[in-house]
Order: sequence, then structure tokens, then C-alpha cells
Amino acid sequence: MPTPGVLARRMGELLRAEGPYVLRIVVTAAVAWQVCVLLGAQQPPVYAVIVPLVSVRDAPYSTFNVSLARLVGVVCGLSIGILVLNVVRPSALALALVLGLALLVGIVLRIGGTLNLQVAVSALLVFANTDPDSYAVSRLWETAVGAGVTIVLAPLLLPTNPARAFITELHGTAAELARNLRAPTDEQAVRAAESRARALPGQLALARKAVRAHPVWRRREPGRLASLDPAARTAADIGTLVRIHFEDTAELAARGEPTDTSEVATPLADAVEAVLTGTPDPPSLATAEAAIVHNADTDGSRLGAIARRPLRRITALLREPPAQ
Repeated sequence: MPTPGVLARRMGELLRAEGPYVLRIVVTAAVAWQVCVLLGAQQPPVYAVIVPLVSVRDAPYSTFNVSLARLVGVVCGLSIGILVLNVVRPSALALALVLGLALLVGIVLRIGGTLNLQVAVSALLVFANTDPDSYAVSRLWETAVGAGVTIVLAPLLLPTNPARAFITELHGTAAELARNLRAPTDEQAVRAAESRARALPGQLALARKAVRAHPVWRRREPGRLASLDPAARTAADIGTLVRIHFEDTAELAARGEPTDTSEVATPLADAVEAVLTGTPDPPSLATAEAAIVHNADTDGSRLGAIARRPLRRITALLREPPAQ
């Protein structure tokens, strides 16, 4: 069982990681509530508070899309619910009709690549009110206020810096790839590292998009992210090569024909981590290349050549990253 000191340290780490995220939600929700009060809300404007609660995310570039999805979903859902209840009395048939229409509209109004379920949720909430028309009006304008406040405040309240977040992910991936070169644990870990590495170019593109859209970061961060493009693509290729090397050596070992490339692993892992984190280490890369040559001299078999091939390609990538 963890000691009190360990638990306190873990709680401190969680607060440092999630605290700004929680604070953004609380402040945005409080501002949205107060704006609705100033605009004359007669009932507690809970709907305005729900918007930041469900739409504020730690990824700054998602905030606008999610808020817009909720706002559009509320408008369409309320319209569908009111329209159906003006024609059909509340019943299982009305429920099925509302759900069917709302989900079809949610398919068309995909925002962020996913089904807009807010349309169906808002349409169903009309059933829960004895005065659908009055409910719809308050629901609609309070949600609009919540979405507007969220869109304005969320990018400015202690947001995660996408450039810093990407660099942290790149360095963590580099360390994981290096560990899998030195001493791979199992196939699942190797494949997980490959997936993480292959996701880096896409994450970099999202980070650059977020930086361009932010009023502060767009003046400070674009150059730093642009310079990381070769490292991201190199890491993606290295992830695949590390996995291929692991599979080749595991298959040879299973066939009773093991090959030993361990003398290459340490210097090559050092070189991988150094290059991908922006601190190239030429001696480590030169040592790895020399170790590959020595390994070829001591094991000139065809199977040995197969095991070394991914390692040779990794050294080539470290010497000359993929062209942009």
C-alpha cells in the first residue's frame, strides 16, 4: 500500500497537471452564469454553466469546435423537439420520431469528426418540461451565452501551451524508443511505442494549427514547432524500424537461430534519444555505426544481415532526416 508521502506526492502531481484545467472550467462557468444574470435570467442559468463543463478541454484547439457543436446541437435539437410535440402527443412514437430525426441531423452536423449527440439530448429534454416553448427559449439563449463566454475565455485562462506539450510528447517518445532498443520488454510495448511515434507528425500539425489560432502563441511559437518537423517524421520511421528489428530477432530466436546485436543497442539508443530531443550526439552515432560494422565482421551470416538491416536504416535516418 502506498505510504502517505507517496500519496501526497501523487496528489501534488495530479493537482499540478489538472489544476489549471479545473480552474478554467470554474472561472468560465462563473462568468457565464453572471452574464446570464445581468441579461435578466429569471431562473438559475444552469444551461450556460453546462457548456464550459462539457466543452472546455485541455487541448486548446478543441475548445471552439466542441462549444460550437453543443450550440448547433442545442438549436437543432430544440427545434426538432418542439416541432414534433406540436404535431404528435408525447408517446413512444413521438420519442422514436424525435430520436430518429435528431440522430440523422447529428450525422449531418458532424463537428470534429464525430456524431453530434447534443442534437438528440436537447430534443429529448423538451419532453421533460411542461411548457416546451418557454423551456426552449431559456435553454437556447443561456446555451448561446455559455458558448460565447467559453469561446472567448477558454483560450486565455491558463491553457496548455501546444508547443510545450508536443515537445514533452516528442521527448517521451524518444526515451521510449531508446528503451526498446536497449532492452525491449515485450511485443505489446514495442508496438505501443511505434503507435506513439507514428502519431507525432499528426500531433505536430495540430499543435501548429493551435499556435496559429492563439492570440499570444502565434507570435512566439511557430518557429520552434516548424523546426521539429524532421524530428517528428524521423521518430515515426524509427518506431517502425524498432518494431521490425524486434520481430526479426524474436522470430530468429524462436527458430533456434538467434543473432546478437546487443553491442549496437546502447550507442544507437543514445544516438536516437539525442537526435530526437534536439541534442545530437555524433560520438554515439559513430560508435553505433562502428558497432554495426564490427557485428557484421563477427556474424557474416544471411540471418545476421537481416537482423542488422533495420539498425542500419536507423543510423541512416539519424544522419539524414527525411526531407520536408
